[in-house]
Amino acid sequence: MRRVLLAIDVGGSTSRAHLVDPAGRCLGQGRNRGGNPASNTPEEAAAAIISAAEAAVADAGGGPFHIAVALIALAGPQAHVALRQLEVAFGRMGLRGPIVFSGDLLAMFASVTAASAGYCVVAGTGAGVVRIRDGEIERVVDAAGWLLGDFGSGYWLGHEAARAVAAELDGRGEATALTPALLAALGIDAADTRQLLGRPAPLRHLIDAIYALRPIELARFAPLVVARPKDPVARRLVAAAERHLADSFALAFEPVVPGPIALGGGVISHLSGLPAALADVVRSAGALPDIRPVADGSVGAIVLALRALDIAVDEARLAAIAASVVARREEVAGRVP
Repeated sequence: MRRVLLAIDVGGSTSRAHLVDPAGRCLGQGRNRGGNPASNTPEEAAAAIISAAEAAVADAGGGPFHIAVALIALAGPQAHVALRQLEVAFGRMGLRGPIVFSGDLLAMFASVTAASAGYCVVAGTGAGVVRIRDGEIERVVDAAGWLLGDFGSGYWLGHEAARAVAAELDGRGEATALTPALLAALGIDAADTRQLLGRPAPLRHLIDAIYALRPIELARFAPLVVARPKDPVARRLVAAAERHLADSFALAFEPVVPGPIALGGGVISHLSGLPAALADVVRSAGALPDIRPVADGSVGAIVLALRALDIAVDEARLAAIAASVVARREEVAGRVP
């Protein structure tokens, strides 16, 4: 029976699973919706994680496999994970070793460097900063979830956009190009001039539509904000997101740990002023910035799974793992008609 490792990167919007051999070569990939237990029920989160893992096992030929470890790099509180549900499902897939949990930001960092110290700044569905030392998270700033923080995240931008639209429709806020864009995204007629229950019809329908969503789904409106840089409201929101993340980084930064700095998440590439703001913090301490963009934590989750079995990962092996993941992705894409 083939000995393999299961590595799963669980984000707010997407869960990505990879089955790899002990050298880190990718044998199978799978993905599903986000499995963050802070924004899903434990059962919903577990279902997303399990579906991604099952797809990876199927992509690798279905086994039988001896899975030596299942590493889950998780966005959200581990305490809310339906662990027994995962144990049963992974056991059916061939898990013989432990289920190990790690932070998704630690996986992001490990995706772009083999260094044991540095930072990860992430702005995806959620947002925050971690300082890493000796391969462990030493300090976290924000990344507290949609109820308590995630300032500068996709959720935060989407929430603020919805608030701005509601304010305009209510007469409390300024006109913004976000209003017609967001109403159209929700299928609401902006030209409806009726009054419903004392409110303009578009506002009444907006309220109903927003409260019909899971809160974390407000992140879907973040692209509307970053796509409108000429709109004053949208521009201020993007600038505020950059300030939130830069302030969080400044709190996490220590001159004795100058970097590298991994930048990840689907929103981060649209925050064009952020890298310079982070670089200023590093330079003010007399160090040179080393900022590295990262697409997701998939490679890092594999690295962490290997390290959980005391398999060393240096820069050369990291590069080989990343190349294997890309090659497998391209191979799968080539099979799709």
